[in-house]
Amino acid sequence: MRNSGRQDSSTRQGTGGLTGMATVLVLVVATSSGLWWFTRDRGTEKSANILLHTVARGNFELNVTERGEVEAFDVTEVRSLVKANNTTGNAILRIVPEGTVVEKGDFLVELDASALQAQRTTQKIAVNGAKALEVEARNLYDTAVIAKREYLEGTYLQERQTIESEVFVAEENVSRAKEYYTYSKKLAAKGYVNELQLEADRFAVEKAKKDLETAKTKLHVLDEFTKPKMLSTLESDILISEAKWESSKNSHELELEKLAELDDQIAKCTIVAPQAGIVKYAHTMSGRGDQEFVVEEGTIVRERQTIIRLPNADSMRVNLTVNESLIQYVKPGLSAVISPVGMGDRLLRGHVEKVNQYAEPTGWRQANVKEYKAFVSIDEPVADLRHGMTASVTIRCAQVRDALQVPVQAMYPHGDKLYAFIYDDGNWEAREVAAGPAND
Repeated sequence: MRNSGRQDSSTRQGTGGLTGMATVLVLVVATSSGLWWFTRDRGTEKSANILLHTVARGNFELNVTERGEVEAFDVTEVRSLVKANNTTGNAILRIVPEGTVVEKGDFLVELDASALQAQRTTQKIAVNGAKALEVEARNLYDTAVIAKREYLEGTYLQERQTIESEVFVAEENVSRAKEYYTYSKKLAAKGYVNELQLEADRFAVEKAKKDLETAKTKLHVLDEFTKPKMLSTLESDILISEAKWESSKNSHELELEKLAELDDQIAKCTIVAPQAGIVKYAHTMSGRGDQEFVVEEGTIVRERQTIIRLPNADSMRVNLTVNESLIQYVKPGLSAVISPVGMGDRLLRGHVEKVNQYAEPTGWRQANVKEYKAFVSIDEPVADLRHGMTASVTIRCAQVRDALQVPVQAMYPHGDKLYAFIYDDGNWEAREVAAGPAND
């Protein structure tokens, strides 16, 4: 039991473990009151019910012994990386037995991938369809590019050459018509050609000129209007077909990414060990102490849910709690002896790694009991040591050579001072004493 006496802080610090035992204090007070009554009424007669202790010097050791749980501070959590995709999760098909020692890359868990396989088949069809659309769009683009080249290097040149030929013929016709008209005028002056024939020759000249102008206009329209309009249309076809081709390529790439993601998800249904360790199932307990998530074949695993923990056997420590009356003696670096339950009399060496600064949260039943977490590292790796084992830890907090020692029951607190009753030559005498720490 712990102390709830009336000592102030200076007295509690001086008495150490003395103030941590309420039962001892009650006994001391009762013994002292009874002793006062006994000595008052019966003198100095020694009572057979009073226990005496001969004060002696010896080597003093202050040890704190607590029970805790063995854990690995280097623990790798193996989670399901398979996406839920609007489902509750994936079932476990196969799993390595708990406690198996595995190396990096060894098989751990196989999750059900049948739904993903069905999605992959559908996605493969979508990939092939997207590829067909991409090829079709590519052909349309190539056709549009060829059409532009065909017009510039073929159709346009042919039309221009045809019109140029028409211009050439029209120019030749104008020249001949003029010459013939000039000749006809000379004949008409001599009376060989009548006025009607002369008028016909003049009309032929005018008609040839009109034909020449028409040919030149056709050439002008071809260069200034028809060619730009056709080029604009053909270039527009190229841009549209190129955009459709690019869209088809993006769609195909997107479908390929979905297929690759499905392949990745299917691959993640087979989980291997990321590092060497000992397999420990990641069961989850509910608030009432029931098992909420049990790792076994057939269990549905959610996305990102931990399935297995792989503690590193070379990084073991003991997680324990120390009462507030003793936590002042527990310091990082102190040596400790660990006795794992189930390993017989085997003792392991260790040291205090860390002591939490704040007390652990407690329930309403232990509202007045404050305990602090302490972590004791195990210095040497042990193959038989398992994560979750119970172990008794003895921390060597202090050692004093040739110390004057008395039982804590012989100390009597009064006010802010401590007293011990000395029996000397038939008389009792209360003497003030200064106390150091106390052990068990």
